Amino acid sequence: MTGLVIGNVQAADNSFKETLALKQLTLPSELLNYQADASKGEQLANQRCIACHGDAMLKMMATYPNLKGQKGAYLFKQLVQFKRGERTNPIMQGQASMLSETEMKDVALYYSQQTAVDLSQ
Repeated sequence: MTGLVIGNVQAADNSFKETLALKQLTLPSELLNYQADASKGEQLANQRCIACHGDAMLKMMATYPNLKGQKGAYLFKQLVQFKRGERTNPIMQGQASMLSETEMKDVALYYSQQTAVDLSQ
């Protein structure tokens, strides 16, 4: 699900599905219909993602992407592709391999709801 915090949840879910369809990412219907949980995503992000994608590391490593405010479908697609080996990065492949696809959807929703901040200062 994409990061619409308020408003029509159904519209957000449809947008997520449409984005993945455009990117030709084939997924089982159970996963597409899974309603992502941002609180679960926050827990996972704080356990697995923060070391590289947290504000402190992003200030030191400008090459690491800031995930805050990114589109949920985009983040989810990247994680799936790392897990499937369609996108290569040894660190991210290892991290993605430890997540289920529903957990990926939770993390993607969590980050999509965060506000991007300028860390260059």
